[in-house]
Amino acid sequence: MSDLDPATLLTRLARLIADGGSEHPLETRLARGYLTLLGGDGAAITLSYTLADRVTLTATDDIAARLEDLQDVLGEGPAPAAYTTGEITVADLGNSDPGQWPLFTEAARGLTGVLYAVPMRPGGVVLGVLSVHYPSASDLPNAETAQFLADAIGAALVKDSPTSESDWHHSSWASRSQIHQATGMVVAQLRISPDDALALLRAHAFSHNQTLPEVAEQILRRRLRFSDDPESETP
Repeated sequence: MSDLDPATLLTRLARLIADGGSEHPLETRLARGYLTLLGGDGAAITLSYTLADRVTLTATDDIAARLEDLQDVLGEGPAPAAYTTGEITVADLGNSDPGQWPLFTEAARGLTGVLYAVPMRPGGVVLGVLSVHYPSASDLPNAETAQFLADAIGAALVKDSPTSESDWHHSSWASRSQIHQATGMVVAQLRISPDDALALLRAHAFSHNQTLPEVAEQILRRRLRFSDDPESETP
């Protein structure tokens, strides 16, 4: 599905979040949404990759968790490199050549496939890495699409960012009211929690270089919706 346009990707991601079940954390539903849209056997989301406050928010399977563990302990691998450079980084897990990550290459020798590390950089600031393991290099998605979706996922996870919270606190009461109403409409459209709905608004704002009030206005004017189900929205 790598040929999907950005608007369609976000709409489908929104539906996948809604269908993922509220019993699962948002970050898990986002990672699984990526796998559904762009493929992959498993994924992990880690914030502040090379910093002391590094935290893995989710790993969808044992292999993804193991790969995150190895890179954390060894301090090297494609995901730390992606976090540092801000660029997509790929590692062939079956390659016997130690290359630039000799410790990681040796430790991952028993694994097969490709590890695809995409920096999450909404607003141009790298805040973490979405790591996805694929069966082979031929299964990798379009890099531009993968980066767009990773940025959208990163934006959905941000709670203290200039485009989200700053816009919220410094906007007028009218804008705040619009954001609240728009959030309510997305809740009705997708039957998700207000926190999840606001996360989707953030993702759309970051991905389209807009502010939350601008996105809220589009939703209120029915120019933007995350569901095609006419019965999912209340008047």
